[in-house]
Amino acid sequence: MKTETQQGSVKSKIENSPALNFEIKIHEQPTDALEATVYEEATAIVPQTPLVSWLVLVAVLTVSAVYIGSHISGGWVPADDGILAQSALRVMQGQLPHRDFAEIYTGGLSMIHALAFRVFGVNLMSLRYCAFLFCLAWIPAVYYIALRFTSAIAAGLITLVAVAWSYPNYPAAMPSWYNLFFATFGAAALLRYLDVRRAKWLVAAGMCGGVSILIKVIGAYYIAGALLFLAFLEQSDTQSKAQIDGPIESSGPDRKSAGLYRLFATAALLLFLATVVYVFHARLGMGEFYDFVLPSAVLVVAILLGERLGGSGARQAATAERFKSLLRLLIPFVVGILLPVIVFLSLYAKSQSLGQLFSGVISSAIARSVGLGVIRPVGIEKSIYALALVGVIAASIYWREFQGKLVGAAAVLGLAVILVKAATSGEIVSGVWYSVATLTPWIVLLGAAWALTTAKRGSATKLQRQRVMVLISLAAVCTLVQYPFAAPIYFCYAAPLTLLAVVAIVATAKKQPGTWVLASLAGFYLLFGVVRLVPDHAYELTHQVGQMDELRLERAGGLRIEYAANFADLMKLLQQHSPNGLMYAGNDCPELYFLSGLKNATRDDGGASEEDVLRALQSDDLKLVVINESPFFPSARMGSKVREEVERKFPQSQMAGIFHVYWRP
Repeated sequence: MKTETQQGSVKSKIENSPALNFEIKIHEQPTDALEATVYEEATAIVPQTPLVSWLVLVAVLTVSAVYIGSHISGGWVPADDGILAQSALRVMQGQLPHRDFAEIYTGGLSMIHALAFRVFGVNLMSLRYCAFLFCLAWIPAVYYIALRFTSAIAAGLITLVAVAWSYPNYPAAMPSWYNLFFATFGAAALLRYLDVRRAKWLVAAGMCGGVSILIKVIGAYYIAGALLFLAFLEQSDTQSKAQIDGPIESSGPDRKSAGLYRLFATAALLLFLATVVYVFHARLGMGEFYDFVLPSAVLVVAILLGERLGGSGARQAATAERFKSLLRLLIPFVVGILLPVIVFLSLYAKSQSLGQLFSGVISSAIARSVGLGVIRPVGIEKSIYALALVGVIAASIYWREFQGKLVGAAAVLGLAVILVKAATSGEIVSGVWYSVATLTPWIVLLGAAWALTTAKRGSATKLQRQRVMVLISLAAVCTLVQYPFAAPIYFCYAAPLTLLAVVAIVATAKKQPGTWVLASLAGFYLLFGVVRLVPDHAYELTHQVGQMDELRLERAGGLRIEYAANFADLMKLLQQHSPNGLMYAGNDCPELYFLSGLKNATRDDGGASEEDVLRALQSDDLKLVVINESPFFPSARMGSKVREEVERKFPQSQMAGIFHVYWRP
């Protein structure tokens, strides 16, 4: 083992080396706690030229901003934009989510969007501008992560692919986009921690999880993925230390308890896996098992196998030392989670409404889990497309025959033909989509297998294995965002994390450059996203999106939608028949409240309970009721009791598209 003097000498050489990436900051790393050796830091970061890296980032940001900006005002799912805007408006007016109105998410996003209303104005586009700004902050994080594994040009291309397969496909300010953004910020913080081993980066990673869960409870998926990685990290560091210094062994009575940590770790991992299985047990088909359970199970098995394959020295390490090592990782991370959560909870503690907050969050999460469960994930049989993609990638990074320009030209030609044919072939579009939508389990499986085999053979550095595990852990757990509503757009909420995991594995495991084929694949999926995926409006499930025109309403803010003129006429009709500004718009049409400026007669803008609706109908002040006759979710259909009461008390009515408008003098 090097002395401190020897380490300082090596550090000096590294710091003065122009070939190394400008992100290396050795002075941040304490000399007495080098968890990753100097050699690992020198070899695990791809050499970069700072100027080129910055120029590529500026170019990628510019292209992305222009591209996203050209799509940000087009299309909507009325209930989504409506509920986000209506909740933000209530917060801006001084109400608290769950205390004063029924909030379908945690409540943090409504507070962010209320601020957006104050900055950009009270209209639907203000929320999209807010999400757009977060997206622009997210793009450098994606680039930063990719740059840890590959060159600046390649990282720029990868970032553009991530952009094309994410936010532009549905530019509404949905909470799941924010969950993706903060998961990526967290991944970048964890990777930075591996470089410098400063606890502040664990705190930053934890804060990303805390903010994410305040936006939507599924931010817990990121936290779970990060915790799995930290369990692996403790194991990896302990094994590495045992190999270098020899194990810190127990003696006497303590030796008998050396297995207590392993018992604790095993129980915690199995509990996590049991929780995942329990969540899906009511509808656990092969699709759910493959897409959701298998990736998490692979991670759990990999960590458990790591305990057995890690060598006797690591297995004999004292339980107390291992718990200390784990707590050194967990405490800063948990502190980071708690910081934003405590600030958020304090708002409710002041008004003694913490009980309403917790009750509202839990009931909303349960109701949405039940109500949204109408689309199941892609079947396991479709994973053959992902396997074909994995095969091509494997050939390009392992076979010498795949390195020539002739093979690269053939790949470009073949992929170009597929792209052209996709314009007229739904089967080709579906095949390309399946090759990505079913990729995550394969990537997690291959990444975990690579980490285990290289640890045993010593064919990769500890730092390389840890970096790969960061990304496959987050990709494995964050893919759960697709449950219980596995619509295509929900895959886009997690696709960039899978892409970054692919990049990590390919860059660290490859034996051949594979430049031509890999560049061709990246270019193909970028173009497919731009010319096929985004224009097809993956968010729309009920029909093919047609001509979109500007919705000429003050609160639309320039949003372009289908049948804009008809919708504007509907708003005039509603305002005409509500002289006191009060309305009940039933079953999943909150956009009517926001765009018309009329006040809800209940506290639930998405869909009040039958009892609350019947109670509201008894008020003499209520002159206007709207029923959505064609809600997407079966659970949102209006009940017969409410319909009968509406028809009895509101004798005049008119159909306006899918909306049945009732009023009385």
